[in-house]
Amino acid sequence: MMRTATATYWLTKRALREALRQPEVELPQILIPLFFLATIIGAANQIAPQAFGVSNYTGFQVPVAMVQAVAGVASVSGIVMVTDIERGYFDKLLLTPTPRIALVLSRLVADAVRATVVSTVILVVGLAIGSPLEAGVGGAVILVLLMGAFGAAYSGIGLAISLRTGNPQAAQLGILIFFPLLFLSTAFAPKEVFEPWLETVAEFNPVTYLLAGMRSLVLEGWDGADLGYAFAAVGGIGGFSLGLTMLALRLRAR
Repeated sequence: MMRTATATYWLTKRALREALRQPEVELPQILIPLFFLATIIGAANQIAPQAFGVSNYTGFQVPVAMVQAVAGVASVSGIVMVTDIERGYFDKLLLTPTPRIALVLSRLVADAVRATVVSTVILVVGLAIGSPLEAGVGGAVILVLLMGAFGAAYSGIGLAISLRTGNPQAAQLGILIFFPLLFLSTAFAPKEVFEPWLETVAEFNPVTYLLAGMRSLVLEGWDGADLGYAFAAVGGIGGFSLGLTMLALRLRAR
């Protein structure tokens, strides 16, 4: 256990150092969600109260921007993993006494840290342009921690693809898979205004419950049920993605 923790620490430190050395890789994960946030608010802010029953559409959309930014952060790890595989560094790690689970955990922990930083920036910008935060400072902390957990959970999907294929093009599927999840959720409107088929799909989409928990903190205050469902959604995504990642790691290490 101690050897796993030590190896995870040093490999996490390496992953975070990579991010610091290449800040241009992180900038799109902030700028692109902010661009979409600005354009969506500009297009729908005036009609949202009448059309959707949402009085503060800025606050309604800030969680979407945070989730989008974190998904982008998480997808980068898959691409970096492919780079390690192509350069032979990953194979060298497999030949060392490093516990194999540390090869995965270090990426997940690093993505959690990166996700908290990026989501904090998005939240601060959202507050500056008019989003409320009814849950206060404590709610902000929970939002950022929730995004850190989501970053670690979602990054497993990209890591699994990268470990299984070793292909840089395939590694980009991590972010592409996220867009159907986002658009088939309550990202842009409450599900009550959806067509019946889309409402049904949204009810089975974990991103719907993640957004509901975040919006409860932003627009309403503390809601234990919504937050519980949000953390359960992240836990479900994490359990699924970690299982895929460990299976892909086992197949690559054979």
